[in-house]
Amino acid sequence: MDKIIFRSSLCTLRRKFCTPAPGANEPTSRASVTPNYKPSEFQKFILVWTKKYKSKAEIPQYVSLSLIDRSRSEARIKISNILIFLTCLASLGAVLSGRAAAKRGESVHQMNLDWHKQYEEDYKKKHETDNS
Repeated sequence: MDKIIFRSSLCTLRRKFCTPAPGANEPTSRASVTPNYKPSEFQKFILVWTKKYKSKAEIPQYVSLSLIDRSRSEARIKISNILIFLTCLASLGAVLSGRAAAKRGESVHQMNLDWHKQYEEDYKKKHETDNS
């Protein structure tokens, strides 16, 4: 029994240390490299926007899928950077707006007190008219 366990562990150990045969990782055909994907209009726009081609007219009828994937990734990164920049601008605007409101004396606490005061006055007026 011990010999069987030892043998199986030895075989798995050998498999982990084996090197692949030369040329085993190379593709057997060039089908994965050749352009065989027809891009849509939106994908053509992305190819032009990421500067893979100068214009939509220069894009061939078939392109490789890896080129589409790379350009989509680049476009996703560009959009993310633009959104980060816009978020920073919006937060800066909110900070400046809040500071201006604080200088004018406006605050959330004061707005809440004013709302409660107005609500209480409306409630009293309503009860006075009902009791009369």
